[in-house]
Amino acid sequence: MNQQADHGRWRTLYYAGAVAPLIALLFYLIEFSILFLETPYPATVEGWFALIQQSKLLGLWYLNALDILSFGLLGIMFLALYMALRRVRPSWMLIALYLALLGVVVFIVPRALHLSLLTLSDLHAAATTEAQKTVYLAAGEALSQVSAATPQTLGFLFMAIAGLIISDVSLRSQALGEWVPPGKAAGYVGIVGFIAALANFGSRLLAPTLAETIMPINGILWFAWWILTSVSLFKLARRTSD
Repeated sequence: MNQQADHGRWRTLYYAGAVAPLIALLFYLIEFSILFLETPYPATVEGWFALIQQSKLLGLWYLNALDILSFGLLGIMFLALYMALRRVRPSWMLIALYLALLGVVVFIVPRALHLSLLTLSDLHAAATTEAQKTVYLAAGEALSQVSAATPQTLGFLFMAIAGLIISDVSLRSQALGEWVPPGKAAGYVGIVGFIAALANFGSRLLAPTLAETIMPINGILWFAWWILTSVSLFKLARRTSD
């Protein structure tokens, strides 16, 4: 009864944590539609400026601005999971929460910096001399380097380790006869999926061609874990009372 009352105080957070990954998944599906657009993905800073000047909305889309919202929402999901599982393994869950939120920040920061291309594009278009245009192109090139794959991949790495810990803690709680999210199915999917994520990270460094095979599998399992976790958090919220 005390445990149920404790969960009841966090009912709103559990609902928010359940909705968050579903919205994040929707944003990712929207971003995938970029593959069907006729406008090519810019390969140079000049290309980015031209794309943004053509349409700022399209520029935001190609800059994956929805990723910022998606990962911000995933932070809410991890907070809900921490509150649900903290009694089972307090120390491990605190470590998992730290790594998850660190991963969110590491992923978001370079993405947010890359959005500065929108402002630089306007300044480049308004420049009246070649010297000014050269300065804005150089600034754009520097921003493009900041948003390279390494910081984003590190963000995924931190979140994968956090997800692996959470999945293990959840399965251990099931073995003790307790029911807490993300549930047994999500626990097993998480174990396999996050091990695949770690393998994907390692293969990017040691065998890039192998990473191309692992990445789609990793992505599917990642999305499956979001959905199963969402279902489990909904169940937990309904079982509790404010």
